[in-house]
Amino acid sequence: MKMLSILILGIILLGINLSAKELTVYACGVTRVGFMKELNKAFEDKFKIKVNMNERGGDLFVLDGVANKKADIGAGCREILKDDEAEKNLWSTQVAWGALGFIVNPKNKIDNISIENIKKILTGEITNFKEIGGEDKPIHLIVRESKRSGVGLSAREHLFNDVDKDFTDKAKKVKNSDFVIEEVAKDENAFAIDNVISSSRHKNIKLLKVDGVEPTKENILLDKYVLRQALYFYINGKPKDDDIKKYVDFALSDEGQEVISKTGTANLEEASGKGDEENFIFQNLQFDIKSK
Repeated sequence: MKMLSILILGIILLGINLSAKELTVYACGVTRVGFMKELNKAFEDKFKIKVNMNERGGDLFVLDGVANKKADIGAGCREILKDDEAEKNLWSTQVAWGALGFIVNPKNKIDNISIENIKKILTGEITNFKEIGGEDKPIHLIVRESKRSGVGLSAREHLFNDVDKDFTDKAKKVKNSDFVIEEVAKDENAFAIDNVISSSRHKNIKLLKVDGVEPTKENILLDKYVLRQALYFYINGKPKDDDIKKYVDFALSDEGQEVISKTGTANLEEASGKGDEENFIFQNLQFDIKSK
């Protein structure tokens, strides 16, 4: 009887352990909306490992979560900053391509904007839509609080080649992409930067052409739309032979990359801009080498 009780207890404990097999993923607003939900589901279906993901939060939330081991894996839209004490021990690899997008409320009549005018709006030199071919209405600029957010950092790099560039102090500052989208959706005079793959999913947001080029997946792949933004996975420390590595392996595999592509996001292999083939090979080799 005692042996039977021990056997039953062992089976119960084994069942609990199996059912508890899961991962926690933190994704920024861009990657969460862009492709992470679909990638999580595909991984769950294939490996029977549950994936829990946050519902809100930007890159800084994601990186903090990985650094403090609240999340097993992070997904975001900027590189690790090795000069940042909190990030220096993190590991990353690129998994997809996005692109900076410039957004207004759908009621706004402008459809196109030049890079030069974007820069002037961000620095406060242009403050009215009439100066860029729109109606005589003030521009309500929405930006992220931190210069080190994914979109904020990428915008400074791409547009000004200066990660510490100050934007106008008259801009309204919000925490992350979730709040940016909310502000633009409710304000007919709003102007903001986001990522194409997340903004394109919102019906109450209008994505602008940049210098006459639409921010479509095709134009991003061909490097015609010049403001591409790499999208990354983050892990705390060197990848090991565990479920975390299994997830990253899956994301970089042909199967995982196909899942990403089907969401409308450009995967690593599809892109055909300068150096993209080498980049795809490098990302896979980097993961294989660093994870050993």
